[in-house]
Amino acid sequence: MGASEVRIRRARGKDIAELVLLRRKMFEAMGYSNPSVLDEVANASTDYFECALPGEDFRAWVAQVDETIVAGIGLVIHTVPPTPRNLRGKEGYIMNLVTRPAWRCRGIATALLQVVLDALRTEGIPTASLHATAAGRRIYEAAGFEPSNEWVRLPP
Repeated sequence: MGASEVRIRRARGKDIAELVLLRRKMFEAMGYSNPSVLDEVANASTDYFECALPGEDFRAWVAQVDETIVAGIGLVIHTVPPTPRNLRGKEGYIMNLVTRPAWRCRGIATALLQVVLDALRTEGIPTASLHATAAGRRIYEAAGFEPSNEWVRLPP
């Protein structure tokens, strides 16, 4: 990744269509193939981003080359009851780290993840979680994430 060719910036309202497209590509890469379901998720994601992006509880960043968005990442900040390791109870959930195939293996995803981790540190948020695909695990492990005992219920 040449420093002059990729620029990372905070996503804005005008980026919502690209964020939704990247999210759809992520789900397709995860094996979801039903077009009507993907369309429903895209519509619901558009609604979510339109409401959440202007606030601080959801943030997104994009990696851009010229005028083309080639990757993105999202961060949800939520509050849980305080714990001994997190007295403020603020936690981050990292989501939607996805890079267009032609731009993979150039360090873009790692750079986007670092931007999010820096934002969490700056705000004093000590805990972040995420769900990783097999392809993304090495990036998260290199950043110090460890598998946890989190259980996820899937619909029947």
